[in-house]
Amino acid sequence: MPYILQTNRLTKTIGGKNIVEEVSLHVKKGEIYGFLGPNGAGKTTVMKMITNLWKPTKGSVEIFGEPLTKNSYEVLKRMGSIIEFPTFYEQMTGYQNLWLHCEYMGYYRHGSIENALDLLGLREAADKKVKDYSLGMKERLGIARAILSKPELLVFDEPTNGLDPAGIKQIRDLLKALSREYGISILISSHILSEIECIADTIGIIHHGRLIREIAMEEIDRMNLAYIETEVSDIRRACAVLADQMGASNFRIAEGGVIRVYDPQITPQELAKTFALQDVEILSLGRKAESLEDYFLKMTSGEEGL
Repeated sequence: MPYILQTNRLTKTIGGKNIVEEVSLHVKKGEIYGFLGPNGAGKTTVMKMITNLWKPTKGSVEIFGEPLTKNSYEVLKRMGSIIEFPTFYEQMTGYQNLWLHCEYMGYYRHGSIENALDLLGLREAADKKVKDYSLGMKERLGIARAILSKPELLVFDEPTNGLDPAGIKQIRDLLKALSREYGISILISSHILSEIECIADTIGIIHHGRLIREIAMEEIDRMNLAYIETEVSDIRRACAVLADQMGASNFRIAEGGVIRVYDPQITPQELAKTFALQDVEILSLGRKAESLEDYFLKMTSGEEGL
């Protein structure tokens, strides 16, 4: 089986508008796949179709090599998920909610509930009613429920909502352990790009409902993502010099009015010399390395060199 999860030209139309259009994801066994996109890009819509909460208008979903249908009960038993915000029976305790989930899933393994509570730091709150849980505790209880039955695939939509930095690190370490030690495949969306950068093996970038890039983090690391960042007194003149005098084709104006030059053949020394000869005043100049956030913004901004 080449992929544990794949979507084939997945499309969802609501009110005559394509919310998601021809999205084809490919998640390998045992990997963490970071699903990135601005708010409203279609991440949650895709995840709802993957988990059978919504039916696609067109396209299909394959999980564990089988097409997802309305009768895919056994396939769904092998998955765990959090889509949007997890919901519980508020008058029941955390332990009772997890016990009810085991009953629903037909999963009866001694100590599994206690183990899940321990992993998420909820053992002391196990007998408290969920209505008394904080937002972060409810998020962790949702993750405990998702991993309770040792699924082969996890689908998490923004699983660190409401968590403090310590809680985010705890979830990050847990997801890495589930992937590396137990071979669980994880599809995770997040707006915290630095967290995805720490754990993901592959990323998919969705924008305006379309998947615009699917790339391994190793490939991003191998790419020449170092760049020269310079702030000048006259941006338009500087861009003209870059294009006409230096033959640069890969540069853009970033937030704050700084210019980022990605052409590997151009050095900071050459840039400084040429700008000086062309009377372009340099306010700052340095070489930097691009992060996943920089790469994401470059892919979704639509900005081009002038």
